[in-house]
Amino acid sequence: MQRKKESKPIYAYLLVFLQFTSLLFVMLSAPILANHWAFLMLQILGVFLGVWAIWVMRIGNFNITPTPVENGKLRKSGPYATIRHPMYTSIILFTFPELVNSYSFWRLMVLLVLFITIIFKIKFEEKNLLQQFPNYKDYKRETKKIIPYLY
Repeated sequence: MQRKKESKPIYAYLLVFLQFTSLLFVMLSAPILANHWAFLMLQILGVFLGVWAIWVMRIGNFNITPTPVENGKLRKSGPYATIRHPMYTSIILFTFPELVNSYSFWRLMVLLVLFITIIFKIKFEEKNLLQQFPNYKDYKRETKKIIPYLY
């Protein structure tokens, strides 16, 4: 039995706007790819994780806003077996090395805005997922939000 989703479209779109504006600033304010091999490996891992998460979720089963797709399916395989939000993890894996590689105070501030936005998106999204999927509560107990085995 599915319940009615929380309806706050302006808030959801604001979160998406903050996320993409922050990402755009980070991408345009310095080189996109890290020049140190370790940071570049983290970025490659982030891209791989993001693609894998999209592949497992399937196009059409996820939404750019933190509101679940109506009649969507809860995925628990692939990266979702360990973390509930691997797409957000992939963003962090890709952008954090950019800060370290080309540090500036403004990039740090924008990445803090991005990370805080991701936390708010997760909170909003999980509230909706709990309403849409009765078994999401059990899934939350079995997995971590964005860092396997930690958080």
